[in-house]
Amino acid sequence: MFGAYFIFGVSGFGSSIVAVPLLVQIYPLKSVVPMMVMIDICGSLYLGNKSSSNANMKELKWLFPFTLVGIVVGGLVLLNAPSAPLLITLGVFAAMNGARVLWQRNRELHQAINKWWAVPFGFFGGIFTALFATGGAIYASYLALRIADPKTLRATMAFAILILTFLRLCLMLATGLLFSWPVFGLALWLMPAMFLGIWAGTHVHSKLSSTSMRIVYGSILLFSGTTLLIRQLF
Repeated sequence: MFGAYFIFGVSGFGSSIVAVPLLVQIYPLKSVVPMMVMIDICGSLYLGNKSSSNANMKELKWLFPFTLVGIVVGGLVLLNAPSAPLLITLGVFAAMNGARVLWQRNRELHQAINKWWAVPFGFFGGIFTALFATGGAIYASYLALRIADPKTLRATMAFAILILTFLRLCLMLATGLLFSWPVFGLALWLMPAMFLGIWAGTHVHSKLSSTSMRIVYGSILLFSGTTLLIRQLF
């Protein structure tokens, strides 16, 4: 949890996709996802409000209508689908995204992609947000191909995670998954590590190069996704 929110403090995203694949190896998926909503609310309110003045709101206004559709679809799947194939999907997604980040660690944005790519990125990002609370990596992939300035990209991602967290909160309230004492207890137990991670990440983000952060982020993703796959398949 500390490592996940350290990355969140540095980059403005990445907490859930790092934490969830590891936490579901200890706790049930339907406990981890709503627990991460409660923890993300606290972290996102701090970093999202702090970064909102530098965020590119035009990109988010184009992206989030498609996100809402994906969240509804993902919520229905979470309630009705068995956990095993969902966890395998999460492991593959985390490992592949980690490999992609490491492969592109030195690549800079030269030409922005067409804004219509927001349709698939927003839709599938919404599905992964509802299923695993990990849609941030998909939005980061899209926004990194649209925004060249690192400061604007970080601020836009932080504000996007804030909006996504409130959408996930509404979904968890509607489905009833949030009303569980074990979920509340787990959130309270892990909250100090979250605050410490954000504090540390916020203080060092200006000192790390984008390449160094991509190496750390990609390595953790690859590790967490691979270990989850090994546990589910073997």
